[in-house]
Amino acid sequence: MQRKSSFLLAISFLLLASTLAAQTYPPTPGTGTFTTTFDIEFANVGGTSLKLDLHLPDDDGVSLRPAIIWLHSGAWITGDRTGGAAIRQARRGYAVASIDYRLAPKNIYPAQLEDCKAAVRWLRANAARYRLDPSRIGVFGSSAGGHLAALLGTTGGVGELEGLYEGNGGYSSRVQAVVDFYGPTDLLKLNDQKLPCYGLNGNDPGLPPSLLIGCPIQECKDKTDAANPIRYVTPDDPPFLILHGTLDCLVPWQQSQILYDALRAAGVDATFHLLTGAQHGGAPFDDIRVKQAISDFLDRTLRPVSRPPRRRASRR
Repeated sequence: MQRKSSFLLAISFLLLASTLAAQTYPPTPGTGTFTTTFDIEFANVGGTSLKLDLHLPDDDGVSLRPAIIWLHSGAWITGDRTGGAAIRQARRGYAVASIDYRLAPKNIYPAQLEDCKAAVRWLRANAARYRLDPSRIGVFGSSAGGHLAALLGTTGGVGELEGLYEGNGGYSSRVQAVVDFYGPTDLLKLNDQKLPCYGLNGNDPGLPPSLLIGCPIQECKDKTDAANPIRYVTPDDPPFLILHGTLDCLVPWQQSQILYDALRAAGVDATFHLLTGAQHGGAPFDDIRVKQAISDFLDRTLRPVSRPPRRRASRR
């Protein structure tokens, strides 16, 4: 009976999430075009093939492309790599890798983060083949994907979270920029910070936070805290752009606030946009001003700095 009740709670959570976060990301008009290669295996874990779709700009064929990894939403227990807000950046000259990662409850944390790190290492290992700039790799995620994106940003160099058995262990999994759409951070505070519109108990063992960790989160606080990106913040973390809605019924906006505060306290380049009236996704996150803020952030952090050509000394 407990198992059935937990399953129904998880389904209720997902139905609420899909209602609030339902949105599409139409192509952004522009001159750029891109070509997609589907179903590329970037790691294999115990017979489980992890795949990505690689969207490559149709460009001059000479310059190296900065890259962005897209991490999907789905409360860590559902979702896949198709779609996503990052794809529009492929029209702007970025290589975009949309990846799958192992899902809970079959796979508990840190499996999901290990998979994300494996994808970063794969991009670096294959940078020459796809003309990627290995020194300019960013990550962009929403909801559960935002949580994993934040973790990628703060856990660079944390050896116990690398999962090097997944391959390409000689390459770094550090990223150079993070875009985080309404990702949870401190799971132990979710229930205390929630809005009244969220009727479910975030500490319930049948809901996604506990399914991700593999135990009731308030009964295994050390394990749960290990999934908190704030725990790993250091001054050398990459720049962050964080966006969250004030009326988010699933992930309280304070979850992003405390991450931002910790980053700024450590001296990290971080920007936080709190969208008044926005819920868990939806049209406000597809607003032209939001899209421009994201593009500006990515260009600032991942584009090569352009320098004027040197003038040759004239001979007399």
